[in-house]
Amino acid sequence: MQMPYSRFYVRTAFYIGGALAAFVLIGAVSLGLIAAWELRGYIETRQSTLGQQAAGVLATQGEAGLIKWLNEEADIPENVSIFILNEQSEDLLGKIIPEEYAQFIKDSVIGKVTPAISNYEPVRLAPRITSPNGTPYVFLIIPKGISLWGNEATLVGLLLVAILVIASVAWLIARTINRPVSELQIAVRELASGDIRARVPANICERRDELGELAADFNRMAQRLQQLIENRESLFQEMSHELRSPLARLQAAIELAAEQNTAEIPERARIEIEIARMNQVIGDMLRYSSLDAQVTIRQQLLRVNRKLTEIVATEQVEAQTANCQLQLIAEPELTVIGDPELITRGFENIIRNAIRFAPSGSTINISAQRIHTNASTDSISVIVTDSGPGVPEEHLKKIFDPYFKLHHTKPGIPSSGLGLAIVKRVFEAHGGSVRAENREGSGLAIVVNLPAAALS
Repeated sequence: MQMPYSRFYVRTAFYIGGALAAFVLIGAVSLGLIAAWELRGYIETRQSTLGQQAAGVLATQGEAGLIKWLNEEADIPENVSIFILNEQSEDLLGKIIPEEYAQFIKDSVIGKVTPAISNYEPVRLAPRITSPNGTPYVFLIIPKGISLWGNEATLVGLLLVAILVIASVAWLIARTINRPVSELQIAVRELASGDIRARVPANICERRDELGELAADFNRMAQRLQQLIENRESLFQEMSHELRSPLARLQAAIELAAEQNTAEIPERARIEIEIARMNQVIGDMLRYSSLDAQVTIRQQLLRVNRKLTEIVATEQVEAQTANCQLQLIAEPELTVIGDPELITRGFENIIRNAIRFAPSGSTINISAQRIHTNASTDSISVIVTDSGPGVPEEHLKKIFDPYFKLHHTKPGIPSSGLGLAIVKRVFEAHGGSVRAENREGSGLAIVVNLPAAALS
């Protein structure tokens, strides 16, 4: 049977209803205790002999003596006020009766004058005392804190009860709603950042309401995504290995045919170019796939200036083939912590990309320096600049996307469209960053920032 309201709705309504019931119960108990405490002194005063003492003083000493006794000698508690009222509701001491109670006191305390022939005396809420000259007075005792809203202690008690109940309800609702929502938000952000193992904690999924069901659905979705991504990576690797085997056999057959002079030279060169291009594409797919799978990065001390010197020496041959030069200016002792193979691959892809776009006869400049920051560690900045056509502004970020290609590359140089995507993955995996900037005039600058190693 389906409930007309959701479990989460019922739980929230239960919390709010329980809070209101607790407020009423605690408020009633608090009011009872506070009222009992406040009225205790008033009742004790009414039941004392204070009224009889006042009557004796009035009978022997008159109004003047009573006033003096009330001001100087009478033992009056601090929490009550004494009124000596005549038939016109005027106080003998000149005190002012609270306006909201004036009519009530006039009707029920002082009372109306009854005819002499009447044998009925109406009920009055205060005793009468009479002066020697026969003037009647009413001896009235009123708590000092009396008002329509109670005294200050009552208001403070109600306020404390309200704060206690509101804080309890806020805590319950926050625990019911905010915590699972926060856990779900953290898991969503982790999944969006590429952590396919992100999950909502099991205790949230075990809740028997909509938030628990949502968390469980998210975990199932994340599990399915992880399976799909792992299957895709496995497919890439298996496909790459399967393609490389016939490529190796094809290349061996070409070499054998070349030895036997059974293939024409132009055709053989074209076949070798295509084989090299396919081999590069497969290799880049394997590298990008391995980075996407978040492999463990080796932590090793690496001097960037030495590594760049080795890479420039290796790539100088390709640069000369493209009729351009590589120039390196690097500060000494530029150390980082990372995987030497991955960092080498990242810088190689940047330099090869610069060679691909550099015009004939130009120079590709590579600079490396330490950048001092206000943070706990400095950074190592490596900038590779060329004099090529540059990149349209709207494509400066897209060139780091997989398989994004620009069309003005040099002819004859193969490109898989994964080179800069691998660069981005490599340096971000090391806690760094990479960006592209157009130079003034013409050319492109690729800027790499890596956290410098903190050497003690």
